[in-house]
Amino acid sequence: MNIIEKKILSIFENRVLKQGCVLEVRAWDSATFFEVDLHLPDVDMEKWTSVQRIKVRVSEYTYRDYTPALWDVETHTCTLCISSEHSGPGSDWVSSLKRGDTISYVGVGSTLHKPVFDSRLLCLGDNSSIGHFLALKQLALGVGDVYGAISFNNEAHAREFSEYFDTYLQPIPDKNRGISLVSWLEQQELSNETVYIAGHCPTAMELRTYLKQRRDFSGSIKLLGFWD
Repeated sequence: MNIIEKKILSIFENRVLKQGCVLEVRAWDSATFFEVDLHLPDVDMEKWTSVQRIKVRVSEYTYRDYTPALWDVETHTCTLCISSEHSGPGSDWVSSLKRGDTISYVGVGSTLHKPVFDSRLLCLGDNSSIGHFLALKQLALGVGDVYGAISFNNEAHAREFSEYFDTYLQPIPDKNRGISLVSWLEQQELSNETVYIAGHCPTAMELRTYLKQRRDFSGSIKLLGFWD
């Protein structure tokens, strides 16, 4: 990035950046997955009807999108679930966070994933999709039945997920990325579910292809890839 580009981006940041406060940071075993509790005073969470994405400044002129989950409308608080298994600015940023830090973000925007009334909602993804599916579950309260599976490269993280969160999503240890999710699907009876696939892009595409080949599946598929 040249000097002119940096100056333009600095002007943009000064105009649009908002701040939030880190309330707590919880690292899972081996510290490659984090829960980050945030206070976002400028965000009206009451209007959320779909899963949201917050664009966070993780280093100079660098941003990453994360999913606010487990939010509380009255206190303007939420939790980000962030995997740091892959090295990069986002992983470096979350690994350095501590209680009381200020975070900067551009804004919060909607994704295309929201609950479908009176439908079974099937969620499939890897550990980068945990926050996404926790958000979908919160939105679906009283709307539809949520179930599914999440694959984990780290077996300790799979155990921690079972301990910390609702078991409507089955954690599956999977070092071969996606293979175990297909194996899990082969054991499920499908019909007209609304399927939400999120996470690693190539794996997400493979899961969609598999579902489309299932003769017993007549539902819809909503896909959102996070990284390649």
